[in-house]
Amino acid sequence: MTTKRVRLSIGLLLATAAVALPACDLGGPSGTGVIRVTLISPYGADGAAVLELTGAAGPSVVTSEVGDTFYEHNGTTTRVVVILDEPGQIQFTLRVQDVAARPAVTLVQVADAANRLRTTLDDYRIDLDQLEDLGT
Repeated sequence: MTTKRVRLSIGLLLATAAVALPACDLGGPSGTGVIRVTLISPYGADGAAVLELTGAAGPSVVTSEVGDTFYEHNGTTTRVVVILDEPGQIQFTLRVQDVAARPAVTLVQVADAANRLRTTLDDYRIDLDQLEDLGT
C-alpha cells in the first residue's frame, strides 16, 4: 500500500459522519481480557474502516494481525482506524480492564476494496467476542 493511499484513506475516513451500530452482549464474568471486534460487511471485502468505542474504561491496547491499526483515546472514547494491506474483513482486538463492561461501538466510515467510501453503512454489523481467559 502506498503512503499516498494510506493518507487518502485516513483523511477521507476521519472526515465523515458517524452511524451507530449495536454491539453484541458478551455475558459471562468480569475481569481483564481480550475482545475481538469484527466488522461484518454486506458487500464483501473492505479496505479500511473507522470505528469509535465508548464506555467507562477504554481499551489499553488495540491491535490487528493484518494491515495497520491506529487508535487514540479521548476520555471514555477511543477512535480506531484499520487499513488493510489487501482488501478483506476488518478485525482487531482490544485489551480491556473488564470484559463484562463491553464498549458501545459506532461505525464511522468504511472504504471499499478500491479505496472508495461506502455510500451507506446501514447493513453492516459488528460482532464482539471474548478471546482469552480472564486475568486474575
